[in-house]
Amino acid sequence: MLNRFLRNDLQFLSFICTLVIVSCSCGQNENSKIDDLLQQADNLLDSDCLNSLDYAKSASLIAEKTNDSKRKAETYYYIAHSLNMLEEYEKSFPFIEKGLKEHATKVNKPLKARFLSLKGYHYARLHLYKQQAKQHEEVLDLTMSRKDPESVMIAALSLASLGLSYTIINDYSPAHRFLDRALKHAKTVPDTVYNNLKKIYKVKANLFYYKAMTYIEQRKPKEALPFIQLANQQAIVDDRPLTLFLELYADYYMQMGKTEKAIEFYSLAIADKRKRIWNRSTSADLYLKISKSYNKINQYEEGEKYLRLSASERLIDENNNRKRMQAILDNIEKEERTIKNKDNQIKIVLCLALLVTLVLFLWKYKEYKQKKKKLLSAQEIEIAQKKQVIESLELKVNESFSELIELAKKNSPTFWARFQEVHPKFLKRMLCIDANFKSSELILCAYIYLGFSTKEIADYTFKATKTIENNRYNLRKKLGLAPEEDLILWLRNRVDDNPPTEG
Repeated sequence: MLNRFLRNDLQFLSFICTLVIVSCSCGQNENSKIDDLLQQADNLLDSDCLNSLDYAKSASLIAEKTNDSKRKAETYYYIAHSLNMLEEYEKSFPFIEKGLKEHATKVNKPLKARFLSLKGYHYARLHLYKQQAKQHEEVLDLTMSRKDPESVMIAALSLASLGLSYTIINDYSPAHRFLDRALKHAKTVPDTVYNNLKKIYKVKANLFYYKAMTYIEQRKPKEALPFIQLANQQAIVDDRPLTLFLELYADYYMQMGKTEKAIEFYSLAIADKRKRIWNRSTSADLYLKISKSYNKINQYEEGEKYLRLSASERLIDENNNRKRMQAILDNIEKEERTIKNKDNQIKIVLCLALLVTLVLFLWKYKEYKQKKKKLLSAQEIEIAQKKQVIESLELKVNESFSELIELAKKNSPTFWARFQEVHPKFLKRMLCIDANFKSSELILCAYIYLGFSTKEIADYTFKATKTIENNRYNLRKKLGLAPEEDLILWLRNRVDDNPPTEG
């Protein structure tokens, strides 16, 4: 019987373990699929952006079924990056926002920096330069202090982007400072490490390109040439499209006065661009440059031909830009509205909290006032009761004092006994002063204590005044009083104030 139970338990445990292993295996397989798809998206980012987007979307569909926040964010990044490359900015923006909301992005600084850098690029292409600068400044806050090669390259690209923003206002001195910092920062990553990075981090060609382009804008072709060459070489190494770099060579030749050579390179740039059928951007600028080049060598017919091509594609660009700009502005407005709503919600919560606090305070204050009122009433009642007791005691004392005076005046034999009842401390304290006091001396002290004069004592006790004077003198001598000391005050101080002490 026991063996059968054990066998059943073992079978159940085996079943549970199998489920756990299968579950883990499925999870690992899904993660592996996501990673493989993202790697394919990265490989094709420059050469085949449409397929790169498809791979990223496929990875996203799998990632969204898991709880892996980092992989979800990575898929959103590649989707947004591909859409930006395809110039579908209105579609890319929501994926940037989704990525920034992921928990993994919030805690992973390089990942967050990548999204913000992409957002900055996004704004730059739409000529929203203030928003662009804001994104890149935040990227630098996240990455400049980090030493990992990915963060270094992200920071270098943001430094270069900030440098380019100065060229828009023709302020080339700070532009070169930022660009030099970018190149220096990127140089800290060894080539052996750089070559093994993902394509999203391979931005050295861009850095050389931006430096060369700045010199070209300044019409300094000789200074630009070394950086054009470095940019082109690095683009070839990184397997990047060469359109931008061929165009830069053409700009260099134009400024050097080699117009035919410039036309050759502008044509090569257009041919390179046509290789990528997915590229949605027009060649309006290239056609315009070719037109100007032909006009410069007096080939006006060719110049007119390329001017028409440029104008035709410019219309397409302007139409697309209007749509993109409106879509972006709508997204920005939506984002601002969301932030405003959150602010309003916070304000409402704060107002409610303040109102509740005020109500609680008023309720507590009212409760306190009621308690205080009750306490004061109780204290007033207690004080009134004590007053009554005091008045009663005072009345009794006054009655006792009057009684003692009458007994003293009558020289009543009960005077001394009654005096001790009214003043119970008197005898004990007098005996503490001198234990040998006679009864007659104590009675004399009682009369003096009550405030009777020598003549009054003599009258009430039926003795001569001289006798009482002699008795007072002997008493003062016994007590050791100086002539200036008042006997009444001395007695009252000793009896009323001082505790008895052993003599």
